[in-house]
Amino acid sequence: MVQRRTNQGQTIDLEGIALANEKTIAVGNMRVNARGDSIDDKGNIVKTKTEKAQAYYSSNPKAVVKTVSIKDAIDSTQVKTMETAPIQQKASKPKASKPKASKPKAKVMKEVELPNGDIELVEADKE
Repeated sequence: MVQRRTNQGQTIDLEGIALANEKTIAVGNMRVNARGDSIDDKGNIVKTKTEKAQAYYSSNPKAVVKTVSIKDAIDSTQVKTMETAPIQQKASKPKASKPKASKPKAKVMKEVELPNGDIELVEADKE
């Protein structure tokens, strides 16, 4: 339930008002209640809105929405081969103590702004 606030600061629950008055006759010349059901002169429900929608979709085949999968079809032979494929485990080798090679240190760079506004990277002098 969303509470709406009027210009004067009062709160109004529009969904609650609509639910409370769904059997009230709607204003207009369609002879429906607020929910959308067809009614007669006395206010009795002749046809519900779901019955009207079902009748429309059954008589208009082009209006029917088709459910289509966007996923590719799965080949069952590939699935079976994937399920039965043996799992290969790597043989663990004992760790031998190797001398670690020292990695070369990265060059230290600094940005220098040129008189025309460009920025250039140059190697920083070690101080």
